[in-house]
Amino acid sequence: MATLYSKIEQEMDCPKEIVIWNYFDHEHVVGTHYKSYDTIRIRAEKDNWCLAERSFKLPYIPFIVVSRNFSYLESEYCMKSFHIGKTGLMLVQDFQFKDLGPDRCLVTLESRLEVPGIFKILESLFAKFTIRWFYATWDEDHPMRLRRWKVWKLGFKNFIGIDYINQRVPKPAGRENETRPYPLELPVPKSTNITGEGYKRPFTKSVEVGYEMPPLPL
Repeated sequence: MATLYSKIEQEMDCPKEIVIWNYFDHEHVVGTHYKSYDTIRIRAEKDNWCLAERSFKLPYIPFIVVSRNFSYLESEYCMKSFHIGKTGLMLVQDFQFKDLGPDRCLVTLESRLEVPGIFKILESLFAKFTIRWFYATWDEDHPMRLRRWKVWKLGFKNFIGIDYINQRVPKPAGRENETRPYPLELPVPKSTNITGEGYKRPFTKSVEVGYEMPPLPL
């Protein structure tokens, strides 16, 4: 057997806890990543781990792939993820999170796929594939992570919103620069039946709301 390997590093303008929250917020997958993912279903989850089933379309492959994914948080600095499909091959991914300051972090992803030795020649293609997939989803997640961090500093709470907006009063001075560490709480709260029958992509075409708005009519 041989191991195909790739490594990617990317900085993010938010704390590492926001990035980890994003990876465990499975409901956003069929919305934010609607161009690739079709359905997602959480089979089981507790505390720092989750077993999910996903159907999606991979780059270069013209059909839907179904895989099972088990992810768990080893520590506040490390997450491991295992993906297995119908071929029986298992993709193992190690995520490392490093603080670069109160508003910035570094994410390192190492991917490994064990294959029959003859396929070692495909390592460069494997690296190209994993890098393309990483940046495709990273670019889609990027605005959501920044918004999450921005509204958190304004006092945002899940399913409640921002207090002064709810009360329709002026924004307190200096609130946008308030130091408010982000507490990572797992499992992430749900609003759909993703842990039951699963959650299917609600649309096939969309304008990325908050990402890219159509031009206003003149």
